[in-house]
Amino acid sequence: MFFHTNNVMNVTNALKDYEVVFLAALAGMDKEDKVKFVVHLAKYMAPGVLLMLRSAHGARAFLYPVLDPCDLRGFEVLSVFHPTNEVINSVVIARKYAMPANSLEEGLGPIMLPNNNKFLKLTFRNVLLDISMGQGLI
Repeated sequence: MFFHTNNVMNVTNALKDYEVVFLAALAGMDKEDKVKFVVHLAKYMAPGVLLMLRSAHGARAFLYPVLDPCDLRGFEVLSVFHPTNEVINSVVIARKYAMPANSLEEGLGPIMLPNNNKFLKLTFRNVLLDISMGQGLI
């Protein structure tokens, strides 16, 4: 097992060689930076690779920028854990989609959803939220 520490924006094609990528809680000091990192990772990570990132929830968001599951375009959210003790950071585990999951922001092409019934409803809800421009249909 090998661990490498690097600026995520400096790593491109080499990301395809890893099975798990960890994104630190302090990677990016605001939400826009974190989303930019996720877009970069989605572009270069191999399909099926796991992304483990740290976020915050509730009042803890005053200390760390929050990255919501809906910000993880290109990834299937597998688990989100918000601690209730003295631990500050939430943990989000996601998997890079094996195929693209399009949104209406990318044009009116076919919408491909992951073939996993457990997460299909969550993904479909995200698509409905995109269609309704944030107002939500569900």
